[in-house]
Amino acid sequence: MFGKNRLVFGFLLFLSSCVEEVDLSITEVVTNIENILIVEGTVTNELKNQRITLSKIDTILDTQIDSVFNPFTPIRDIDRDLVRYEENAQVTVEDDAGLRYPFNEIGPGIYESAQPFAAEIGRAYQLRVIRANGQRFFSTPMQIEGFSNLENVYAEKVVNNDGEEGIGIFIDNVSEMGVSENFRFKYEETYKIIAPNWTPFQFQLTNYDPCALPVPTYDLDIVERSREERVCYRTEVSNRIVQAQLAGDNGSGIKRFMVRFISKDNFAISHRYSIEVEQLVAGLASFGFYEQLNNFSQTGNIFSQVQPGFLEGNILSEEGTGGTVLGFFDVVSSTKKRLFFNYTDFYPNEPLPPFPFNCNPTSAPESHVSYCFQGFSMNNCPQSIIERVNLGLISFTGNNGSNIGACPGPFTFVPTVCGDCTQLGSNSEPEFWTEE
Repeated sequence: MFGKNRLVFGFLLFLSSCVEEVDLSITEVVTNIENILIVEGTVTNELKNQRITLSKIDTILDTQIDSVFNPFTPIRDIDRDLVRYEENAQVTVEDDAGLRYPFNEIGPGIYESAQPFAAEIGRAYQLRVIRANGQRFFSTPMQIEGFSNLENVYAEKVVNNDGEEGIGIFIDNVSEMGVSENFRFKYEETYKIIAPNWTPFQFQLTNYDPCALPVPTYDLDIVERSREERVCYRTEVSNRIVQAQLAGDNGSGIKRFMVRFISKDNFAISHRYSIEVEQLVAGLASFGFYEQLNNFSQTGNIFSQVQPGFLEGNILSEEGTGGTVLGFFDVVSSTKKRLFFNYTDFYPNEPLPPFPFNCNPTSAPESHVSYCFQGFSMNNCPQSIIERVNLGLISFTGNNGSNIGACPGPFTFVPTVCGDCTQLGSNSEPEFWTEE
């Protein structure tokens, strides 16, 4: 697949859920394409532990992981599986007054400043990175361009350009000082999840030996749940590039700009939903970089899907070797606002959006043939209950009084995700959460 002067990479297309091969026709040969460093970092005027993320380019092989839910295997963290993080690097940010802010690696490829700090107006900041292999990189000096007040974040029923009904999340802002014409928006969504097939009881499997002879040995009990698994909260960070520019004749701010559209059938808004919108006032160079990046992809780890030579950021190599780094280090002013709403606020007399998994109860034999049985066995029944419980794949729903299932067993069950909300979120209510 890989020619000497041609590298083919995959773009993960969200809408079609497939991989398309795109010929980027890179003329300069990079001897180790998977060693290209990807830098994602934005320092804001918010006093906090600032964050820089370092990773490495992904080839088409990395994007062919099946992300469809499979009830016969444990749920995977697909987002992290698709990213090859750059570990054990030295990361610092320095300002033009000589102040140096070291960063610590708090997780694979994720670096946070050792102490909280905030970017100051009129001060220039520069990122420096030393990889574990000794390669050194630095950014061009960056500074805050201006300030804008995020006046309002609100939701309205809308119909998008594809004719789909849903909820639009809109913003209004007002420019305050400096050059505040280029805006980038991020958002963090948190929503309540209620497991549709939750019961107060669960399977408990102990003393399980699938290889015991003549039959597996085990103890299977139905016990009360020991933790909250009915109501959970899931938080997702935006992975889209949303930008807006203030034209010279638009006055002092942007009005009714939609940063997010949510289909009315999206189960994230089934119960209670919250979104925190962050507005970043960026410079023209930053706006242009992200606009180009947006042309490649709007989902997933977008940095990993393009190559140096097609997208020029502001990160350079001290060794002067081209094609070894991709990314942008930005310094911006930031403002945030949070919004809450319920599905019934907009659709009071309509059924809730469907749960995104098949939660029809079924059944199966309680046990199975010993894994160490040497003879011939005719068994066309599905995976047994104890095998699934051992793998954490099912939730108890009741006794099988109606003999449902192709090979009825004593109990009915659903995929774990249907009866245990912790498969999708946290059972701890966020500190900012309100119900009114």
